[in-house]
Amino acid sequence: MAKRRTRKVKSDENRQADILRPLNGKQAEYIESIKNNAVTICTGVWGSSKSFIPSVMASDMLIAKKIQKIVVARPTEGKGKSIGYLKGDKNEKMEGWCAPVLETLKQRLGAGHLEAYLGNGTVELLALEQVKGRSWDNTFILVDEAEDLEPSVAKSLVGRQGINSKIVITGDVNQQDMKSYSGLQVLLDVAKYVDLNIGHIDFSDWEYCVRSDEAMEWGKGFEKYERQHGKIK
Repeated sequence: MAKRRTRKVKSDENRQADILRPLNGKQAEYIESIKNNAVTICTGVWGSSKSFIPSVMASDMLIAKKIQKIVVARPTEGKGKSIGYLKGDKNEKMEGWCAPVLETLKQRLGAGHLEAYLGNGTVELLALEQVKGRSWDNTFILVDEAEDLEPSVAKSLVGRQGINSKIVITGDVNQQDMKSYSGLQVLLDVAKYVDLNIGHIDFSDWEYCVRSDEAMEWGKGFEKYERQHGKIK
């Protein structure tokens, strides 16, 4: 057991602790929105750091003890199987769905800390079909790939946020897998209809894709193709 603890400590010594710096003006707006708003919805193109930025900020807030818990939530319906058909405990079932966020948390918190936090519930992986009846105080809730939210689940989700908590909801309505009305679009429409005091950041152009030039060019290509031939299912 002692050796295992030593390995965890060493892995955490290598965690990334660089100050989060925006790569463009829109990312700077996103960071400020998360800092200053209890709710931020972020939409737009792939590779724009929609998930990376809040993952880093949530990790830093947990380390600084500004929050007590991180919840990583996402829909588990789309082109793949529902979570109920996957093997393992809840975390094992969700790890594949939440991999992009977990990779950042692992880098920022350290592998050992993340393993411990997943074990004691400080970091929770949540299928959004299980959101009813929950409430979170002192928590950073990160909802990823929200374009595939069912509208009823989206409605339930935003009522779960408690005291001293932040929620960041990310997604790209243009990439939704569902045939029905996207819950992400519902949240945007309701917020606009009643003029809710939330942040909305939209990485609306492929110039905001910072993943790679290749990812940007593929994105532009698919957008142009689908404009002419219809959305690829």
